[in-house]
Amino acid sequence: MKKSEIIKTYRKDIAQAMVNRYRTVLDSNGRIQYKVYVWEDGEIECLEGVQGDNSYLKAKDTEPRELFYIATISWPCFDPFDYWDGSTLDDETEKETARQQIIDYLVDEYEREGVSDALDAILAEAQYED
Repeated sequence: MKKSEIIKTYRKDIAQAMVNRYRTVLDSNGRIQYKVYVWEDGEIECLEGVQGDNSYLKAKDTEPRELFYIATISWPCFDPFDYWDGSTLDDETEKETARQQIIDYLVDEYEREGVSDALDAILAEAQYED
């Protein structure tokens, strides 16, 4: 199968993996990133690395399946309070609650629109390459 066909077939699973990794990146304040891959049989593989890491996955020569790179999920130097319009929070419990609310909001937005837009662009590029 071609990369574009793989993406179409496993789009839902790929999108969910991207959303899950997006949340993890935000929870880490952007210190880590993920490279998302899909095997031709639909298995999702993610490579965790520090922000800016340029390592990548490659199938072994003996691997019968083909591995396709999908995207890098990253947000360097993410600070959730860049998206906070309220007053300064001094209480650590309130601060952590606000932090989680901000992250939840950003992940919801990504899940609702961002991941779909990203996969549309990735699919268009794959169709061009195929």
